[in-house]
Amino acid sequence: MSKPLIAVLLVAILSCRNATAENYAILVSAGQVSSDDFDIEDEEENAITPEFWYDLYLAYENLLLFEQYDSSKVYVFYGDGTDFDTTMDRYKKERHNWGQITDYDNSYNTLCSVMSSLDNIITDQDNVFFYWVVGHGMKTIPTNDDSYLALIKHDNYYQEVNKTQLVNLINSITHYNRRKIFWTTCKSGAMGGGLINPLNDRTVLLTSSSSNNNSFGFLDADSILHTAFGYAYYVLSTREFPFTAPYHNFEHVCQYYVNHDCDSLVSINELYYGMVFFNYYFYLDLLPCLFDSGNISNSVFIGENKKIEDVTIKSNSAYWIDELELSDVVIMNDKNVTIDTDIQCVLKKNTFVPLSSTLIVK
Repeated sequence: MSKPLIAVLLVAILSCRNATAENYAILVSAGQVSSDDFDIEDEEENAITPEFWYDLYLAYENLLLFEQYDSSKVYVFYGDGTDFDTTMDRYKKERHNWGQITDYDNSYNTLCSVMSSLDNIITDQDNVFFYWVVGHGMKTIPTNDDSYLALIKHDNYYQEVNKTQLVNLINSITHYNRRKIFWTTCKSGAMGGGLINPLNDRTVLLTSSSSNNNSFGFLDADSILHTAFGYAYYVLSTREFPFTAPYHNFEHVCQYYVNHDCDSLVSINELYYGMVFFNYYFYLDLLPCLFDSGNISNSVFIGENKKIEDVTIKSNSAYWIDELELSDVVIMNDKNVTIDTDIQCVLKKNTFVPLSSTLIVK
């Protein structure tokens, strides 16, 4: 009986269509923190609690340190436009020798102005990540998703922004290749429902709750307050916990519930299922929703420059990404892997494709 033919692919640049693609991110914290003190049971009454800074900080940290975003292309909207002077060492700018993190205040008028200006900068080849990091939301008509509105607070002033305004804000950037939208408020699933929404075949929307449910804060292992969504997003994306968490076994979560091939690349779809699992694993009221009219959530990621090293790919896989590098990768028998790269795909040493499997690079 003959052995199956194995193809060995060495270093090769297989695709190079556009070497100028850039990744832009818009981070919005719809509040302004005045103190590190909080009472989680009184959160709804006081509205502005420290996670409005903590989760914004973690989102910024994730993009710069783990997803290789350029800080000049990450636009941060928070409070009155100045950073929160936290007493928590973990969330101080000095931890990473950063200067000012916040670029603009979080008023709707400022958001509209900056987003409109970005439409003159971002091109059809670029990717956009819009993340409403922390906020409060509601529906004025429980059965109508288009009645959704979000609250923005700074300087002790609440501003109501209705769903039409929010969708118009997102859509004011008209040029992009891929668009990822994360939304963290109560009733946030309404952003993907109704007649008014930002969905198209190049957009993935992940929300912290369904349109009929609330989103919640929770205390991590070190009694630090976060949104459940923001904490889960950080942990699943970075494969790290922001504080000591000795009873959390991330590899167990990864292997069995989050990312079945454990290839260190977490697609938006894998992120969604990981967040669903966090609902059980951490006993949280975390009920995220995924909206994907283009069927791309399995192949797109937050970061666009990725490596897969020392991994056996055990399932059919698709990657739609700027740059991807494979090294010491084995594709299992009868599996199909498609890599659609907008800049380049580099296949390095010891990448094996059995005769019964296929590797397609577009």
